[in-house]
Amino acid sequence: MTMIFLDDFGIFLGRKRNRFIVRKGEEKREFPADDVESIVCTSKGAALSTSALRLAISRNIQVVFAMYSGWPYAVLMPTTISGSVRAKREQFLAYMDERGFTLAKSFVMGKVKNQANILKLMAKNRKQTNKSLADELYRSGRLIDEIYEGINEEKGSSIDEKRLDLMSLEAEAARAYWRAIASALPEDLAFKGRETRGARDPFNAMLNFGYQAVLFPEVWKAVCYAGLDPYAGFLHADRPGKPSLVLDLMEEFRQQVVDRALIGLFSRGVIRPEEVLAAGAEAEEGRVLSKRAIQLILDALLTRLDSPVMFGGRRGPLNSFIYSQSRCITRFLLRDSVRYEPFVLGW
Repeated sequence: MTMIFLDDFGIFLGRKRNRFIVRKGEEKREFPADDVESIVCTSKGAALSTSALRLAISRNIQVVFAMYSGWPYAVLMPTTISGSVRAKREQFLAYMDERGFTLAKSFVMGKVKNQANILKLMAKNRKQTNKSLADELYRSGRLIDEIYEGINEEKGSSIDEKRLDLMSLEAEAARAYWRAIASALPEDLAFKGRETRGARDPFNAMLNFGYQAVLFPEVWKAVCYAGLDPYAGFLHADRPGKPSLVLDLMEEFRQQVVDRALIGLFSRGVIRPEEVLAAGAEAEEGRVLSKRAIQLILDALLTRLDSPVMFGGRRGPLNSFIYSQSRCITRFLLRDSVRYEPFVLGW
């Protein structure tokens, strides 16, 4: 995967035949359009030619405009996308019947099981070097497994009746998960727990950027190309402007895509805690993360998305399963499939 990332003031995106041209001052880089997966612009002073945008649309390359924190405020996609209107009709109807509850429950189960498996994988990798930490991580993973079983036992016919129960169990698992993650991170990160938008501590800022700038656009694209409405979710409650279905499906992929890759940056010593946050002129521009941190995050996440994994009896790049899971949601809503299996990787 190649992502064109535009984050400098005065940067320009143009086109030369079937290639994108990125220019800033005397520097120039060219990217064959067929190699580009997405274009993300976080700069407040970038220029993009309409010819380059037409090339992106013609190649089904998603163009995302985001804040420095990574949160997208606009997504450019073709006006013609795949999927039938029937899928959207069933998506809205499913909210009122057992399909909505089943999907919401599956999203939570996928998230929680991946949390448990990530912790047990971390425990296995640290068994020889730090046995006490490995034992702590494994115990936390087993605790989350127990919560997973509790979620699996939940019964219901309407998501409105059961949302609070599911989210309560999800929150219980999250507390155990992030407490365990904190014990494995460098103390200099001062990670006290998960914070979402507006977080200024290094690891939360990295997580937010990874979820928002990389994972969110990928899931958004997959949901739209599966013929679904990104705003009509099941687990996440309706709110104007809230892409609830995108947030729903993201739950299955946060741990295996973003969390695992970012934890790896520290466990391998690729980046130090003091290098994460923007400082000096970078901070004055309104950046949260340093340019070096952003580049390392992008490299790690794109590599992870390209990594081959096994799921559902099929081996393929992790990224491909985001799209296949979206199609599975569509088949389940259309009743072409009797069940929906959340994306979970072993340890």
